[in-house]
Amino acid sequence: MAKVLKAGALWLAIMVLVWLITIWRWQSSGHDASTADIIWQLLVLPLALTGFFLAVLWGVVRLREQATAPIVAASAPSASIGEAMSAKAASRPVADPLSDEAQRRLSACVLAEAVTLAAGADALSAWSSLQTQRVRPQLDRAFQDVDGMPVFTSRVADLDMRDWLDAHAELAQGAGQASILPEHVLRGLALLEAPLHQMLLAIGDLGLLPDDEHAALAHAHKEARSPVADMGMKAHLSGVGAPVNVAQAQARAAVAPQLTVRLLLPSHWSGEDHAVAVDWVRSQCGGLLDWAEARRAKGLLWLTEPIERPEDLWQEIDRQMVQWSRDARPELLLILAVDTAVNEHGVERMQSVGELFTSSHQTGKVPGEAAAGLLLANAHWQGLAEAQAASWVRMWRPVLATRDKSADAAGRVGATTLGVALQQAASLNQADKDAVLVVSDADHRASRTAELFEAFQDAMPGVDPMLAVTRVGEACGEMGLARTLVPSVLACAALRAGEAADQVALAAHVQSSHERVVVALAPWRAGEPVVA
Repeated sequence: MAKVLKAGALWLAIMVLVWLITIWRWQSSGHDASTADIIWQLLVLPLALTGFFLAVLWGVVRLREQATAPIVAASAPSASIGEAMSAKAASRPVADPLSDEAQRRLSACVLAEAVTLAAGADALSAWSSLQTQRVRPQLDRAFQDVDGMPVFTSRVADLDMRDWLDAHAELAQGAGQASILPEHVLRGLALLEAPLHQMLLAIGDLGLLPDDEHAALAHAHKEARSPVADMGMKAHLSGVGAPVNVAQAQARAAVAPQLTVRLLLPSHWSGEDHAVAVDWVRSQCGGLLDWAEARRAKGLLWLTEPIERPEDLWQEIDRQMVQWSRDARPELLLILAVDTAVNEHGVERMQSVGELFTSSHQTGKVPGEAAAGLLLANAHWQGLAEAQAASWVRMWRPVLATRDKSADAAGRVGATTLGVALQQAASLNQADKDAVLVVSDADHRASRTAELFEAFQDAMPGVDPMLAVTRVGEACGEMGLARTLVPSVLACAALRAGEAADQVALAAHVQSSHERVVVALAPWRAGEPVVA
């Protein structure tokens, strides 16, 4: 009854509207309406319009009902006993849920690291140079502040952009060889090239599938062999009309590793420059496709979304470690980060926001540049329990904290937040005060140095922070987005080069005004229980 009343109300409204418009038009034009005009205009037209609108409303209601209807999953066909056995042999069970304490102690394995800094072209040489304390920012006459004075920068001295551009003609445009990218983007890509190739070599050295996974795939293929092959069909016809074996596909997918590439480029690069840079990096990674095919990998996943703050990366890594604990698939995570302020664009940008270090503003930052790479593997990657893992490094979930008061505010800078984070991280790798080293992105600013040293003394009383703490920012300046990886990369290099078997490391990030990150690192010892 309600629908009939609504339809009648709609017809009445349309009829009144049509009558008013029609009568007004007839009167204004002096039209002498005939009987046919009255019937068609005042009776048939309102009925036709009402029917049209009702049909449209009915169609809309039907579409909404179909869109909101629940989706009924189709039942999967029952598999044979052979298919079930082959799938079970080649698949790995999903990890059981972990307790809160076990989740806090989740870890990953650092397979390789690379860096390009003013202190060195690789991680080991950069770490050695930093220990000599001879690397310092220098006056750069290529840039001036507002007073016309040279600016202190921490430049990678061995980087010749002219030679690099000659070797990369793909970044030139037209016969005039005019670059399609601005100077600061080209310099960033030049910095990133060496760590990128070092990471690609490290991935290539991981080899092919181990014997047990080869055997699992072979067994799955044998069990899932098409029945037409057992009936004596000729080899060249054995695949014709053969049914697709679901168990074989599941068996291959269960043991296939996953490689994720996280590329971090500065957020202040324009969208077009960012897209061209990503395409160039991907063009350099053609070997990853061959590696993925040889490893029968699930595929390559590229993540290139920019982040606003360097510390946001560690939130992503933290979530990734938790996700790894819920999935038994072997996975790799390749992280690449680059940033440079040693160019006209970078100096002007820092000076415009009052962050540039000058003679009249000594609490500012020194423009620097860096590129870094880190290759992580989850605990299901093969070889972690063998002797070959002796050169690898264990990385625990990062300890994330936030200060209540900005570290740049006037007055005394408290160290309570950072001290608690250092203590939590030290409890993960069971750091001994006599065998711990701290690598931080802290620079020359008194606020960062005082906070770091005070927090370290609270966490490790009796240890001289001048000997145990390495401040990368003091020697290499403001590394921008790359500083999110540099302390951990150098700490891993220090552990690999260290002679003490019980040495551990902490990577501390204190450059942000509020965010604090501490990462616990230790040599990967074969036979230790694996949590992640």
